[in-house]
Amino acid sequence: MRKNEKIQLELESINSSGVDPNTCRLTMRAIGTDDIMSIIIGAFEGNAIYLGAKGIQQNRPMTHDLFAAVLGAMAVKLWRVVIYRVEQGVYYSYLYFQKDFGVMRVDARTSDALAMAVRMGAPIFTYKELLENALIGKDCFIRVEDDLDEFKDIQVVTPGIDAIKRELDEAIAKEDYEKAAQLRDQLKEMGFDK
Repeated sequence: MRKNEKIQLELESINSSGVDPNTCRLTMRAIGTDDIMSIIIGAFEGNAIYLGAKGIQQNRPMTHDLFAAVLGAMAVKLWRVVIYRVEQGVYYSYLYFQKDFGVMRVDARTSDALAMAVRMGAPIFTYKELLENALIGKDCFIRVEDDLDEFKDIQVVTPGIDAIKRELDEAIAKEDYEKAAQLRDQLKEMGFDK
């Protein structure tokens, strides 16, 4: 298996979770396999994904519709969604936006990322290792920084992370090592090393 091998997912179903009336179970299938990723999300979020997947328009735009329309007006394309982490049943995702010759990566709740993907026609990916761990209920974190070779010709910008890295560089330059240590720890908590 190639390191950090990505697999594409397709939305299979959104149903009641059977546990809590305020939640639903979203199921995605890994394309070309029988492997299933099942995520419990809020009922409101599940409804937003369902409406987007079915192309059902409301009288007034929902938040995800508005965001997709604004991005379209600015000629920004949602290139892909990548689910990169699962911890104690919580899934973490990145949205990759493309404009001109650059890609911007933004952290998002997985339910919001999926609601955007179905509206903007973007593919949804996860990592094979993460899917295998999720199937047995095990936490998994993929270091996506190690998997950016596909962007070698594209500048990748991560808002927030890049700002913290710049602040860290400034703290080191000013020899403010206490602040630098705090910023370093903050990056580590977010899954990034300087």
